[in-house]
Amino acid sequence: MNIRLFFTPAGIGDEQINGRTAVVIDILRATTVAAVALGNGAREIIPVANLGDATSLREKLDRTTVQLGGEREGRKVDGFDLGNSPFEYSPEAVENKTVILATTNGSEAMIKGGEARHCLSCAFVNLSATLDKILEINNDVSIICAGNKGGFSLEDALCGGMLVDRLLASDRAMELDNDAAFVSRGLYHKHKDNLEDALHKSDHGKYLDSLGFSKDVSFCAQEDNLSICPVWQSGRLTLLE
Repeated sequence: MNIRLFFTPAGIGDEQINGRTAVVIDILRATTVAAVALGNGAREIIPVANLGDATSLREKLDRTTVQLGGEREGRKVDGFDLGNSPFEYSPEAVENKTVILATTNGSEAMIKGGEARHCLSCAFVNLSATLDKILEINNDVSIICAGNKGGFSLEDALCGGMLVDRLLASDRAMELDNDAAFVSRGLYHKHKDNLEDALHKSDHGKYLDSLGFSKDVSFCAQEDNLSICPVWQSGRLTLLE
C-alpha cells in the first residue's frame, strides 16, 4: 500500500488522488464535527464550498430535516443553526437530520477528497475506525490535511502522522511515497505523549482558545472515543455504504 500525505489541499492534482483512497483531516474542527454529528444520529453531512451554496441548498431541501452548520473566522455564521463546535452537534440537534456544513478549511478539503475513488473523514476521535476502514478497502492512500487558510497546520499534520504511524505498524506492506508523509510521522512521534498540549499551542488552537473554545480544542485531541468512519458517497458524508 502506497501512502502520500499533503499538508493542504492546494495544488493536489487528479494524478495525486485518482484511483486512491483519500483521507481528509481537519482536526479543528470539521472532521471532528463530522464524526460527532454522525455518531449522534445525523443522517448525512453535505460539505459546501461557500456560504452562498449552503443557504441555497437549504432552500431546496425540507427545512424541517436540515441543520445549517459552519463558521467563518471560527465563529458561527449569522443565520446558521449551528457553528463548528462538536458540542453543538448533540443528538437533540442533529438526529435524523441532514447537516449542511460550510467551514473555512474543512469543507474544501472534503470536496477535494471526494474526487478520489474512496474518501474517508478522519480525526483523532475516530482514528482507529478510519484505520480499519482503510485496511478494509486495501487501496493506495492519499492523506489530505485541510490546513489553515491555505497554509500548514500542526494539528492536522499530527493526526496525519499518527495515521501514517498506525498504517506502518499494521501487518500490510506499506511504502511512504512523499516527504510530507515522513515529516508528519516525525512530528507525531515528537508530540504523541501530549497531543492536547500540542493542539493548544498550535496557531489555530491558540486562536480558538482566544475565542473561548478551549474545551473544543481539548475534546478534539481525544483519541478513539468514537468507533465510526464517515464515508463519502455522492457528495455527502454518511455512515451508510
